[in-house]
Amino acid sequence: MNKGKTKTQTKKHLSIVFIPHSSNHVKVFRFSSFYGKFFAAFLLTAILVTGTVLLLRQVTKENSKLKQSLTELYSANAEQRKILDEKSDEIAQMKQSNEAYKKTIDEKTSEIIAKFNEITDKYIANQSTTKTSRSGERAPTGFSNEIGTLKEMIDGMNSLTSRANLVTLDLSEANAKIDKFFETVPTLIPVNGEYNNGFGYRRDPFTRRKTFHEGIDFSADKGTSIKASAGGKVTLAGRNGGYGLTVIIDHGRGLSTLYAHASKLLVKEGQTVKKGDIIAKVGSTGRSTGPHLHFEVLLYNTPVNPNAYIDIS
Repeated sequence: MNKGKTKTQTKKHLSIVFIPHSSNHVKVFRFSSFYGKFFAAFLLTAILVTGTVLLLRQVTKENSKLKQSLTELYSANAEQRKILDEKSDEIAQMKQSNEAYKKTIDEKTSEIIAKFNEITDKYIANQSTTKTSRSGERAPTGFSNEIGTLKEMIDGMNSLTSRANLVTLDLSEANAKIDKFFETVPTLIPVNGEYNNGFGYRRDPFTRRKTFHEGIDFSADKGTSIKASAGGKVTLAGRNGGYGLTVIIDHGRGLSTLYAHASKLLVKEGQTVKKGDIIAKVGSTGRSTGPHLHFEVLLYNTPVNPNAYIDIS
């Protein structure tokens, strides 16, 4: 019997079969399972090692580029800081210079404003206290032109400084004084009519004798509006002998205006009016030959030539 015999163990192998196309001869390579596992493990390890090496090389290369970029960035930042430091110094110097320049300009501007205000005060004081002669002439071109010239000087100075992009001269104080003064100077032609009789000696239309005409006349249709030649306080609004219905306005500083021969009065005594306000209507009341306005300017109750104040031309 076979009881005493050892049972034969079957070994496991790994077979690799090659079948060429050009031959019918088949080649078979047989390996034990141990060597097959070893070879597979070796191959896998080799693949992992190779992949790891390649990955490390790529990471090292990227790190090198990043380091170079950071170095360039640090260098650029350092250059920028240097430029900023230099520009900061320049800006500080410019700011200091500008502050000094502005201070100088402000001082000069203040001097100009103070001087201009002083000139304005003296001009107004002089014009307010100087009495005119019988002819009423203050200057060849008339008093209104003098005032206009002074106002043009103020406007011109502000316009010049604005166009030059310089500090604007604050001449508002002088402007306010001139405007206030100008409001009370009879420079406005009081009626829209035809100028036909001047100030001075003429032949009286009633007596035909040579007499002194103390104002100027404007022919106009009855009912035409009569305006205040300057602002002030109404001291008379009523009948005034040969002047007929009359308005007299006191403008201060000894200056007043008279509006005669009206058909209707629109103001009352004691009333304050502004330059250009309608105060009456043209008529022919009193000693008159037809509808017209007789207009007088009086300085300290003495008639003076209105042409020294208003521009008839």
